Amino acid sequence: MNRQMKAYCYLAMAMTIAGSAVVAGKIIVSDIPIFLGAELGIAFSLPFLLFPALRRHKNAWPSNRKTHMILFAQGLCGVVLYRIFMFWGLKHTSATAAGLIGSTAPVLIAFFAVLLLREKLPGSRLAGAACVSIGITAMNIMPFLENSAEAGSTLLGNCLVLAAILCESLFSVMSKSLCQPMSALLRTTIVTLYAFACLLPLALYDAAGYDFARMNIPSIVCLAYYGFFVSFLSYVFWFKGVAEVPAGVAGSFTGFVPLSSIVFSWLVLHEHIELIHWIGLLFVLTGIFFSCASDALPGTRISPIRTSSKKHV
Repeated sequence: MNRQMKAYCYLAMAMTIAGSAVVAGKIIVSDIPIFLGAELGIAFSLPFLLFPALRRHKNAWPSNRKTHMILFAQGLCGVVLYRIFMFWGLKHTSATAAGLIGSTAPVLIAFFAVLLLREKLPGSRLAGAACVSIGITAMNIMPFLENSAEAGSTLLGNCLVLAAILCESLFSVMSKSLCQPMSALLRTTIVTLYAFACLLPLALYDAAGYDFARMNIPSIVCLAYYGFFVSFLSYVFWFKGVAEVPAGVAGSFTGFVPLSSIVFSWLVLHEHIELIHWIGLLFVLTGIFFSCASDALPGTRISPIRTSSKKHV
């Protein structure tokens, strides 16, 4: 139980940081081209990842092809495509709207966990999914029905953000894919390196036509935040947590993304938050509670797939 509680804390911290990334991304794309901004955010994280990984795990880097294929797919979906779609979408919609759309992730992850991992859904987890669905409906549909002229987003922006969440959901489920054992830090490092390599040609294209003298202080601060907290800490926390619980339960913690993004949108960007947003978030958090309760009940826990046979860093 102590191990489970630690996993829950890691997942909650990872998703809270992920929610704040929406606000940081909104500031970044207001000043920096999409591909360049996404690549710089990754570049800021590489020193924090490479030095510890090379020092502690220089002889433990994976060698089999399947593992590298899984890690490459995670880098492509969970980092490259997620950031491209999210940054592009944030040019057309508010951070609040992006956070609300992000609340679809638990349902998408549960769906992929059943479809791809053949995870079973006990009754309490179904109740959790139902609560999350109600919260999603309240947050994403009601504001448009009440005042469609001031919904704070566009169809293009919403679709792009939804595409980003779909990629994030695939990344989350792939975290449970069986591959060569490794620590959370090493897995994060390799995924990040693959993402950096994929984005590099597009980032160089953006950099060729960008005047770096235009880059302002808030954007630089957000890039540094993105590099250390979003690209480094959140992924390490995620891999530590997901190693201990089923993908469906881990997916429920993505409900912290809209909560975090709404709070930070209000505090940092001063975006207006409606009562319906908080009501929807209440249902999302209730759904997380039911999903975690199902994992703790006898006979409902599904044995997780370990990412490492050794103690995580």
